[in-house]
Amino acid sequence: MRKPRADRRFSLLLIGVLASILGLGITTDGGGAASVRDNALVTAALPAAQPPPLVPPRSLRRLLDANPAERFPHMEITLVSAGSLLPDSQIVSYYGHPQTALMGILGAGEPERVADLLVEQAARYDALNGDIGVIPAIHLVYAVAQAGQTDNGLYLSYVDDATVRDYIRMAEERDMLLFLDLQIAHSTAAAEIEKVLPYLLHPRVHLALDPEFAMQGGAAPGTLIGSLDGGEIDAALSTLQSVVLAARTPPKLLMVHQFLDGMIVNGDAIRSYPNVELIIDMDGYGPAAAKRAGYERYSATPYAQHAAIKLFTQHDPDLMSEQEVLALDPRPAVVVYQ
Repeated sequence: MRKPRADRRFSLLLIGVLASILGLGITTDGGGAASVRDNALVTAALPAAQPPPLVPPRSLRRLLDANPAERFPHMEITLVSAGSLLPDSQIVSYYGHPQTALMGILGAGEPERVADLLVEQAARYDALNGDIGVIPAIHLVYAVAQAGQTDNGLYLSYVDDATVRDYIRMAEERDMLLFLDLQIAHSTAAAEIEKVLPYLLHPRVHLALDPEFAMQGGAAPGTLIGSLDGGEIDAALSTLQSVVLAARTPPKLLMVHQFLDGMIVNGDAIRSYPNVELIIDMDGYGPAAAKRAGYERYSATPYAQHAAIKLFTQHDPDLMSEQEVLALDPRPAVVVYQ
């Protein structure tokens, strides 16, 4: 599960920021849009999409029929909202994969201990950000890009079902959200979203896409910076809207990572959908000044409904404090720690 070399990603972040300052356009070779508009997939998922029994067993129908304010009392505002989880709350998340600390803080210890640390981190933001609420979130990389060929031919490995269900149970017990992150590799956004549809039917589960590892032209993940077409992102939003309507879930969130202009091509194809919110996450590590410049650039894109910033606890040379993060304009809707 190799990531691109640190010095290469650091250099690309700096180049991207300098280019934005100079008004230069940096692009990567982008591919065509793969459609996930066949929302029959959502309907097809429904009969069998009652999430596999958790511990204790929970019925999807009982979840959907219950009064959300009673079932999730601490999330009354966000889960009952007819429009959006945001901006009435700020999300603070821990990112990674449970089997390795190399991919982020989520793999740095036992899940319950990491959850304790996440709650403490969220509390620090809650004490500083005024009247808005704070929701902790687990950001799990479900589809992990691989540097070499895999048996499925997609250069992808996956988190097993039991582990995903464990994180869903933890999210329920600890009043958190869960993002499932897809790195795409040689697959398509459509195909990978279909694999997580049963999980997305759960009220607390949301979606993230990582263009960096969405490879075009047969390149191995990590050798080039990948890209997603705006049509693919738009179709993902449409699919999430179908989930909301078909399964009567609360509003859904889609996070897309970006640290170079060319990671999202054809952005004009991205439209807005009721009860689905698009968050653009300023990814990439480097000095705080470079991250601020990138954040300002990508939070201002026409397709960014909300902004997020990712902080690399082991790679940012001057890791931004909670106060510095909250001073960003616009204030981040989501703060991701990797």
